[in-house]
Amino acid sequence: MGDAGTGHPLLTVGDSRSTQRSARASALFALPFAIASLLVVFVLAGLGFNVETLLGIVLAGTVFVPALVEFVLRTPIPRALQLHYLIFIVAGPLAGSVLHVYDAIPRWDAYVHFDSGVMLAWLGMLAVRRAEERARVPLPTWFGLSVVMATPMAFAGAWEICEFVSDVILGTTSQSGLEDTMLDIVAGTAGGLLAIALLMVARRPRTVAPLSLLRGGRRPR
Repeated sequence: MGDAGTGHPLLTVGDSRSTQRSARASALFALPFAIASLLVVFVLAGLGFNVETLLGIVLAGTVFVPALVEFVLRTPIPRALQLHYLIFIVAGPLAGSVLHVYDAIPRWDAYVHFDSGVMLAWLGMLAVRRAEERARVPLPTWFGLSVVMATPMAFAGAWEICEFVSDVILGTTSQSGLEDTMLDIVAGTAGGLLAIALLMVARRPRTVAPLSLLRGGRRPR
């Protein structure tokens, strides 16, 4: 079965050539972001700005994560979700940490967490959609919405735990107190709620949303 609008066929386990083609296309899609990120980092560093060059190089490589996921899990990731991920990497870790936008704009971290909530809710939608496609039957609405909402909440909590462990063990200063931690979790949860609202009202994004949650959606064939 094809996934209209994603640019990918629905892959099957063991279809190695389709997996390679899909992963290659996703890597090429991400390549301009990697090149642009490296150029910005090296140019600003060359001009004398305070830039975390090594971290920038590492983050440039993370733009290829969707291609790697496609290759390992043998399932296509819609372009809408890939693009959102790439924008998140650029606006969050790259701009925030590498270029120190977090320091320049106090609430930038909260905005990034909010956006990550939308992106992770889309990831939850995709997981439910793939489960429906493989089962060839729509899942209960309550179950689909629960998975979609739980995904950004779980990631938000896990991220704050990682920051806490890093501060305690490595001596970093990722967290500035309980208010900062809870604001990040609330922002991520709010982003997830917005994604669900867009899904229920506007039925978007259609290439990510579970078929059971799309008005007039048909069962996979």
